[in-house]
Amino acid sequence: MPLRCSRLMCWPKKRKGTPARSTVNRGRAEPQTPMPKVISLQISLSKVSGPTRRGASTGRDTTNSSPMNERTPAAFSTCWLPERRPHGPSMEGKVMRRVLVTGFGAFSTHSSNPTEALIASWPEQMVVQDPWTDASERVEVETRLLSVDESGAAETARRLAEGKRWDAILHLGLCGSCTHARVEWLGRDGLTMREPDNSGRQVNDATITGMGDLKAGVDRERFGLSTCDPDATWSDDAGGYVCNETLHRTLAASASLIRPPPALFLHVPPEDHWPLTRSRSMAECVLTRLLYPPVIDVAAGALFAGNQVLVARRGPDEAAPGRWELPGGKFEPGEELEDAVVREWMEELGIEVTAGVHRGAWWGVQPWRRYRINVIEVHAVNPLPSVLTSEAHDSLRWFGPSDEIDAYDWLGPDRDVMLTLVPSP
Repeated sequence: MPLRCSRLMCWPKKRKGTPARSTVNRGRAEPQTPMPKVISLQISLSKVSGPTRRGASTGRDTTNSSPMNERTPAAFSTCWLPERRPHGPSMEGKVMRRVLVTGFGAFSTHSSNPTEALIASWPEQMVVQDPWTDASERVEVETRLLSVDESGAAETARRLAEGKRWDAILHLGLCGSCTHARVEWLGRDGLTMREPDNSGRQVNDATITGMGDLKAGVDRERFGLSTCDPDATWSDDAGGYVCNETLHRTLAASASLIRPPPALFLHVPPEDHWPLTRSRSMAECVLTRLLYPPVIDVAAGALFAGNQVLVARRGPDEAAPGRWELPGGKFEPGEELEDAVVREWMEELGIEVTAGVHRGAWWGVQPWRRYRINVIEVHAVNPLPSVLTSEAHDSLRWFGPSDEIDAYDWLGPDRDVMLTLVPSP
């Protein structure tokens, strides 16, 4: 049973009425093929425990209190009032998330491998803290000691192909020549083994899967690696040995999944450069950030004309072409919600607006990315032109109570935003 969000009608419901019509229209009449569906979750404001969050209408919390305790059905979109706005979809009542952490044993001239000791001491469960908010949760950890050969490199990929699923995968390996940790984000499709692996295999100038080099699906710019360790670096060269093969095979197996788990390979230096405690702290931090994508704040402006709201369809050269949304965009560094929505409306539509009432925030979740859609009313400074145009959109329309909600291909949670802003009669 969908839950109410205070007085906001946030659940999907069948809207009766005529197909979408508009007094303002430009471009194609039908949206293009949609992008992959964005997953969104609904929360209830009627089951709140802990302090109420209150802050200025900036789209951000201004308190450091613990997250609100809320039940989260899995089929609906998140919404809440501005004065009760948590940082992200609640995890309460959900099945405990599972992660996989792998390491290797001794190989070549190395009599020991610190990653073997790391996974041997890893607990079966651990509490992880969202680095972007004050939320936390307990996760289940599966550890595996991989053999230093083709079988070990392919084990995780094989298990994924057999239907095994994790919410994040972190491979650990020893870099004997490194003096600091390196996070490998590129699995190269090639083997150039300067020495045999533990099975005696030595392959040179050979492809691994034939799929080409594969990138890990994480946002390195927003990952915050330096907060894990100031000396840690990103690397696009995991070598030509079993470590690179493991990462590549895992990424290749994940590529065919509907919801691929984020996966990275962490190379740690020998213990004479980094003690195990430092490598362990680094590994835990990387794993946590795999579980918690960064939060990207978006400002969306709602311009009303009576009981209608102006909506826009993304143009063919934009990301997610053909999807309908409220005009707006991402915050610039140091920008407040009101400033962001005013700037975006001028840049996209050439319309000067002032910021009004904050109508709430909705969450959209994509593979390793979380969006917080901050919706604020805007008011045009001057009379609107008879024909509206946009740099980023190919169609602009007024959406009203009689319009059919599903006649539009909405972007992310914007469908639920519109059900809230424009209730059906």
